[in-house]
Amino acid sequence: MKFYLLPIFIILSFYYCASVEYRDPNLAEGTKQWGVREVRETVQNMSVSLSDFYKKDSVKGYIELQKFKNNTSEHIDTKILANEIVTNLTSNKIPFVDTSQRKASLDEISLNKSGITSSDNKLDFGKLKSPSYRLSGELNDLVNYERGKKIQYILITLRLISVESNEIVWQTDKKFLKISDTEGYGL
Repeated sequence: MKFYLLPIFIILSFYYCASVEYRDPNLAEGTKQWGVREVRETVQNMSVSLSDFYKKDSVKGYIELQKFKNNTSEHIDTKILANEIVTNLTSNKIPFVDTSQRKASLDEISLNKSGITSSDNKLDFGKLKSPSYRLSGELNDLVNYERGKKIQYILITLRLISVESNEIVWQTDKKFLKISDTEGYGL
């Protein structure tokens, strides 16, 4: 007689385990690990700074995004940070090029020139853009433990480097000091 409760229990446990809650990322609070708040504040700070520099200092040319380096003690998906920064900058009319697409573009142009494709969209050689600058970033941290607290100093640095001269023409950073309770073991 009690076996008829088992399917109901299983269904209810799946129902409660499958619930999802969405929140506004702009209202995210800090967590012990790298999270939404750090991404949001870093993107906002760095995007505004680079956009202002690019427009005020009459910098010309395209920017190529380099892979960000994570030198911290945490697993951080640097691609999220980089993509959000580029999204903010391109929405402010800062021009980027993706040189990883060059081979595909050259293949398509060659195919078009061969006459195999229709001439509706004429593709020409000599139109690809080269970057004048490279945007790179790195994340570093320093971690100490004092009186049951984890004290983590996080430094995110972003720099714009001239391709022609290797000169760093702009650099900014964002700092976080996170203090959290360490999780203890024992009775």
